This record gives sequence, structure tokens and C-alpha cells, in this order.
Amino acid sequence: MLRWQESIRQEADSKLWQQLQWQLQQQLDPTILQPGLIEQFYLPLFFYLHEQVTNKRPDCFIVGINAPQGGGKSTLTSWLVKLFDWSGLRAVTLSIDDFYLTRAEQLQLAQAHPDNPYLQQRGYPGTHDIALGTSILTQLKQSTAPTLALPRYDKSRHQGQGDRIENALWPEVPLPIDVVLLEGWMLGFQAVPVSSLTDSHLLQINTLLQDYTDWHRHLDSFIYLRPQDSKYVIDWRTEAESRMKAKGLPGMSDEEVRAYAEKFLPAYQLYGPALASEPSIAPSFLQIVIGKNRLPV
Repeated sequence: MLRWQESIRQEADSKLWQQLQWQLQQQLDPTILQPGLIEQFYLPLFFYLHEQVTNKRPDCFIVGINAPQGGGKSTLTSWLVKLFDWSGLRAVTLSIDDFYLTRAEQLQLAQAHPDNPYLQQRGYPGTHDIALGTSILTQLKQSTAPTLALPRYDKSRHQGQGDRIENALWPEVPLPIDVVLLEGWMLGFQAVPVSSLTDSHLLQINTLLQDYTDWHRHLDSFIYLRPQDSKYVIDWRTEAESRMKAKGLPGMSDEEVRAYAEKFLPAYQLYGPALASEPSIAPSFLQIVIGKNRLPV
């Protein structure tokens, strides 16, 4: 185990650890149960967060999670939700993908900036509805309503180009929620000095990135799952698209996925190091380096 894992294991409630360990072993698909996945990743990370949540202030505790595309964010957060549920706390997961512009809005954005390759598809700063995300995060923390409808984005629509699901179909969750796990490939990235930009098209992206501070203000804790090599994202994103198509959903071809994923490498290389060295994004910050197998190294 790594030092942070050992510390968490020693301080965790041993009875709860064993109970959750058993439940994960019973429910995790054996085909994805890699050695160390439970004892060295899922459980230490859960107890790291559980300690913060149980000592939190009364309102909802929001955890930001940054991990590369295809790096296992959705799988990780779905199991963290189950672990919180088994421990008696209500949790939900949100992705910044759920705050993407609608397909129509994305097309308008692309047409308004025809010379910027980073704004021709969903993904980069500028392709999200900042106001929608801010509203949802604020309501999760402050709303006194009995329920809240959470936006959802369907990446399989329009032959894999994606679109936001109609408002009437958004799932409703009961309030209050104890824990929100907000994940995204660029969550926590912050604008860098203009002098460090070598691509003129990133100048606009860098400016748009400043708007995302409205989301960062809601974060109580932050986890950065940093890949050893940013190029892992190409294979990971291809695998994720293949799994979606295996379920019978439409998606992009391998060539389209590779071209799509390669456009994000400049952002990882530009903003990743800054996030790693400036852990001021939230009151609590944990950085974990992951290998190609998506596990801590």
C-alpha cells in the first residue's frame, strides 16, 4: 500500500471496513476485479471521504473528482455512492458532462467559432452550461424542496455526438443529500498565464476556463486521479466507446474516437501540471497517480 492508503486503513473502523469489503467482493463483476482494486483503491478512498463527510458542516458535502476520459470516473463514483449508501449516508453522482450544452447550442457555438478546432465538439471549456451547473450545485446545498431533478446527457444521441436529455426525463432525487460526487475530465483546471500558451486557439479556451470558478466555489473536497501518461486517454476513450456500442447504443468509430480524444491532449498537458502543483481548488485535496490499468501506482 501507499502511505496515504496505509494511514486510512489504520484509522478506519475495522468492522465497517470488513463489512464494506465483503459487500464489494460479492457485487463487483469478477471480470473487472483487479488485484488491489478494493483494498488499495475503493475502500481507502471511501474512508478518506467518509471521515470528512461525517465531520462536515450540516449542508451537503460536494466532492470534485478529476480523472481523464475513460479513466474509470463513472465506475468509481457509482461504487462510492453504493459504499456511502451501505454506511447510512445518501449520495448521488453528477458529471460535468451532464452540464454540456444541448446539441443545438453546441452547433451554434461551433458555427460562431469556425476557426477554433476545440469548440467544434463537446468537451472543452466553453461547451458547458455554466449557469445550469451552478444552479444545480447551489440547490443541492441550499434548497429546502423535497426533491431535485438532475440533468442528464446522452452521449449516444446523434450517432455519438450526444445531446442533453429532455428536462421532463431528468431523474429526481430526494433532498437533502449528504454527499455529491461531481466528476469530470477538466474539473478543477484553472486558467494559466497567457505567456505559457503556444497554441493560439487555446487563448479563447483559457479565457472561457475562468467561468468555471463558479463551480469550484461549491467544492468541499477534491480528488485528482492523474495518469502517469496523458496519452493513456486515447486507449481508455476507445474502450469506453466500444463498451457503449456493445450495449447496442450508437457511437463513434474507432477512428472518430481517436481523433476526438487526441484533441484533448493539449489540455491535459497544459492544465494538468498546474492542477497537480496548486492544490487550492478545495479545502481538502488528494492527488493519486494512476497507471494504465487505472489503479494507483
